[in-house]
Amino acid sequence: MARIIKFVSAFLGVAVFIFILVFGINRSSFETMFDNRDGLAEGSEWVEKTYSLLGLTQYIAEQPALVSISSINLDNPGNSIQYQQDELRPLGTLSNFILMIAYSSAIESGIINPEETISWDQVSRYQLPGIGASIHRDTFRAGRNREWIDPDGNITIGNALNLLSRHNSLALSDYLLTYLGRDRVYEFFNQTGLQFTDKPVPFSGLLITLAPSIQNQQSQELLETWGGQFSSDLENSVYENTELFLAGNEREEWITILENQRLGLNFMQERDLLALYPATTASEMTQILEQIVKGEFISESVSDRILDWLRYPMEEQTIRRNFLEYGAMYDNRIGLLNGIDFGVSQFTGETTVQAIFFDRLHISVWFHMSSNHMHQDFQQRLIWDPALIETMKTVAEGTN
Repeated sequence: MARIIKFVSAFLGVAVFIFILVFGINRSSFETMFDNRDGLAEGSEWVEKTYSLLGLTQYIAEQPALVSISSINLDNPGNSIQYQQDELRPLGTLSNFILMIAYSSAIESGIINPEETISWDQVSRYQLPGIGASIHRDTFRAGRNREWIDPDGNITIGNALNLLSRHNSLALSDYLLTYLGRDRVYEFFNQTGLQFTDKPVPFSGLLITLAPSIQNQQSQELLETWGGQFSSDLENSVYENTELFLAGNEREEWITILENQRLGLNFMQERDLLALYPATTASEMTQILEQIVKGEFISESVSDRILDWLRYPMEEQTIRRNFLEYGAMYDNRIGLLNGIDFGVSQFTGETTVQAIFFDRLHISVWFHMSSNHMHQDFQQRLIWDPALIETMKTVAEGTN
């Protein structure tokens, strides 16, 4: 009994800490925490079991509906792993990977000059109150610390893309998408050959479209209204609401609603609405990433530019200890942990490309994994750790 009490206390302490990091310290934050007590208890029996990566592999084996893995070893195909790789999963901010493909192609064709400057104040107009606001502030601070954002608040397109790969600011993503333009992004998207991946849309418009506090519909009604998945009609509505948020009469009203009520969702509802986000599959993400790593996507220079934006983890000594080369993009939002990465193992010299999705997780498991970046550790080790590779091959063989 004492062990259980100690475990529950530790877990709740971590959950509160993560919650404060995301939502800040105020009365409404703790009211929200209280309102989500059922969500925080959901799946709690798995938390203690997943403190190790071995425990996480057992969770993956028993929850195949929640996980997709496509891990392709380009030098040793026998160490490749495919697990629910063709299931549709929410893109989340991996849509920024598609945006980077479009920008690299636009720079190559001369449509965009990477030295063009944009105003951070204009970027911030896309920021919704209380939705990823701390990430947006951290993105700005990182830009100033690196002197990518000058004293007047300007930044080049090239450095804005460097910031985007590191921090995934939703406002920066929206600005860059609309700056290049919907039609041009879609034109370059069509060059990828992706068949089951949805096009990126602005997060500000998406969140407004799916916010019960603004739409005066319950989350279940929103799921039914939009047919339970992303669609062209939903896409058009997202763009319309993005324009209204930027320049419409609704802007001040919506800001007030979001400041007072946020999205009007509890944790489980927010997670379940991920079904309406643009989607992809792990297999399609590794398909395009493999072409880029091989320098075969459009041209070698287009591929190299994308890889340079993704290589930021190599600045960390812990990454250099295990990799000769490594690049990644990760996402972390309520109920969702996903990422793409490529790496050359320090120990074998073999190159692996991967896409991994933990989709609509139990809320307690999501808090637990978020608290220590467990999904990132899992993803990195699946490139260089032979024991984990063999364990996951066994899991995949038992499911496929």
